[in-house]
Amino acid sequence: MSMLIAIDGPPGVGKTTRIIAEAGSWPADAAIVTYTRDAAGVLEQRAPHLRSGTVYSLTWPYVKPFSSGSTTGFQATSGYRERRVAHLMDPALEQYTQDAPSRQPKRLDSELAQVLHGWDGRGKAPFNLNKAIPKGELRYILPMAKWVATGCPMASAEKCSVLAIDEAQDMSALEVSAALGMLADGGTAYAYGDPGQSIFSASKGVLSGALPAAYANADDLRLMENGWRVGDPVATLAAGVLRSYWKRGSSSFRARHRTLVMPWDEYSRPVKGLVLGYSRAIVAKYFRAWGMTRTAVVPTVAKASEELVLCTGHAAKGAEADDVYLLPWSRPGMEKLRTRNHDVIRLLYVMMTRAKRRLHLPRPLHAAIRSLA
Repeated sequence: MSMLIAIDGPPGVGKTTRIIAEAGSWPADAAIVTYTRDAAGVLEQRAPHLRSGTVYSLTWPYVKPFSSGSTTGFQATSGYRERRVAHLMDPALEQYTQDAPSRQPKRLDSELAQVLHGWDGRGKAPFNLNKAIPKGELRYILPMAKWVATGCPMASAEKCSVLAIDEAQDMSALEVSAALGMLADGGTAYAYGDPGQSIFSASKGVLSGALPAAYANADDLRLMENGWRVGDPVATLAAGVLRSYWKRGSSSFRARHRTLVMPWDEYSRPVKGLVLGYSRAIVAKYFRAWGMTRTAVVPTVAKASEELVLCTGHAAKGAEADDVYLLPWSRPGMEKLRTRNHDVIRLLYVMMTRAKRRLHLPRPLHAAIRSLA
């Protein structure tokens, strides 16, 4: 019988480094599943002897027969518009809409894709997979769902005896099921991640506050320790902020050096470091106010240590810098902090734990963080 072991890796304990180190002793049929293509590229360089890639790229040879359309031109959509519908039959949902003003998604495929992301492949599918139209986001997720629903058929020789899942906290229930579909009977899967950093879960049909799929369904849970990035008092403050969502002591990731909390007047532009905003609108505001000519979408460690990088907290995932500055949050964001919204709690936790030496905070945000901890 196969086993799924979830490994809780707090910020700065070297999750990817550990995967690479242990991969040297894994059998030749082992595979590593990553969350993004960029991460897959890094792993391909550091562990060229193993199969590695996103769950979509690794499963595509088996999923492709379930695809009836082109997979080019994929573009995520979001947002809503008012429209009037009149007794239209939706073949996937097998129900008629009503003749009334309705707040509908701009594209139904986006809504159905989110529903599928929340399905773990067990039991009846949430809607008729064979009648859904594979377009938009469904061009990718629907064939995968059909493959999972049929038991993930593939030749036994192509299955792996050891499977590692990196950044597992950001994989939906269906993606985890697809990844585990590559595992041979009696094999072992290791899901490395940090539930406290699952800032993308809500966009994949996972209820806010629910544990990521890899952790909710794990047979065993282990904790990585001995952090090297975040020291006290920031480590203790960050662990306190996270406590309402994921209970983990700061001692598990506290570095030996000090990471100080510093007051900051947001109108004084930093010279070097990582500047993080709650939203793109806030980032754009300060980008213009400070007369900056370029920004980073996904900053690297090297960039963050050599120059001033301005981006959202979401984009900073995986980055670090000696000096990290948090821009003031919007009023709605501060209200969500006050009510301990799990999505913004996780985002704040990610932003705080990018700092190695100094975390610079506006006074209102510092006060809000202290009240949470």
